[in-house]
Amino acid sequence: MAILRKRPLVKTETGPESELLPEKRTKIKQEEVVPQPVDIDWVKSLPNKQYFEWIVVRNGNVPNRWATPLDPSILVTPASTKVPYKFQETYARMRVLRSKILAPVDIIGGSSIPVTVASKCGISKEQISPRDYRLQVLLGVMLSSQTKDEVTAMAMLNIMRYCIDELHSEEGMTLEAVLQINETKLDELIHSVGFHTRKAKYILSTCKILQDQFSSDVPATINELLGLPGVGPKMAYLTLQKAWGKIEGICVDVHVDRLTKLWKWVDAQKCKTPDQTRTQLQNWLPKGLWTEINGLLVGFGQIITKSRNLGDMLQFLPPDDPRSSLDWDLQSQLYKEIQQNIMSYPKWVKYLEGKRELNVEAEINVKHEEKTVEETMVKLENDISVKVED
Repeated sequence: MAILRKRPLVKTETGPESELLPEKRTKIKQEEVVPQPVDIDWVKSLPNKQYFEWIVVRNGNVPNRWATPLDPSILVTPASTKVPYKFQETYARMRVLRSKILAPVDIIGGSSIPVTVASKCGISKEQISPRDYRLQVLLGVMLSSQTKDEVTAMAMLNIMRYCIDELHSEEGMTLEAVLQINETKLDELIHSVGFHTRKAKYILSTCKILQDQFSSDVPATINELLGLPGVGPKMAYLTLQKAWGKIEGICVDVHVDRLTKLWKWVDAQKCKTPDQTRTQLQNWLPKGLWTEINGLLVGFGQIITKSRNLGDMLQFLPPDDPRSSLDWDLQSQLYKEIQQNIMSYPKWVKYLEGKRELNVEAEINVKHEEKTVEETMVKLENDISVKVED
């Protein structure tokens, strides 16, 4: 892994940050999980190659991410923290299972969609400027609200092609090009996404704000992002992470919200909104997992959405992509098994335990701070155990 610079990064803003930096067949070490704060001016100064090398590693979007075992110390929590029954073992097995399936988020998720869409238009990753990439991440996230990734990707593709073909923008979707599109035309280009008329207005208003107030770049703080038209907490935290490498909160979308409530990882009665789910999840989930929990659970959540069409996802997969040669019969079998078992946490735990191939090479010997099982474990409904607070 290349070190981009040796001097310490200067913190420009406080906030909890964490990341995973997996290496092939090497356990992820604790010191790799707590990143140095991000120097935004330094990030802005990075040329294309260095920026993408850094942001990919920063966000953990590296090859074999889910197949790379975690160091057990990442999962350590204080004894007073409530932790779901068999969380450590179950989480480790979920990661292995996740490595065996392909979901839309893996091809056209928040950080992948700009590169995927650009390649469909003949623009390579090397030709995308970091500033344009950050803009495309933000616009993709704005379009994705209450919309499937496949539909979002098609809307982004429509904008990209219009910028190239009609506006003659060689770089494709840039801030300057998007601002040349009138609201009616933009609404037409994104008509397939949910609330497209409102989103067209929000996107153009946001682009104007970026031009006037942020030197034509994406804001780098959570409050500035939340101040943009139509940008909520989920969009803001995801953009901050994927565009700037800043991990200040868990990105909770409909899939994370649904699964954590089904599994009683959060109290559904107290979590009426995804942002309330985020706050409660952050109270106990180890910070080293904040970066990856969204991608992990979204993959499973998309699979149990039975209305999805596999072809809608695969049309964005390049022909030479090794994932094109997956055993789709095996994929279908895994999809069915997941759908049958994931809706109940006790059933999910039992299913994962019953699949030998999911047993990680290292035993999960995670210890909590000097408390016995008898002192810290209680039974809840459906045989779900949690840690008891002091």
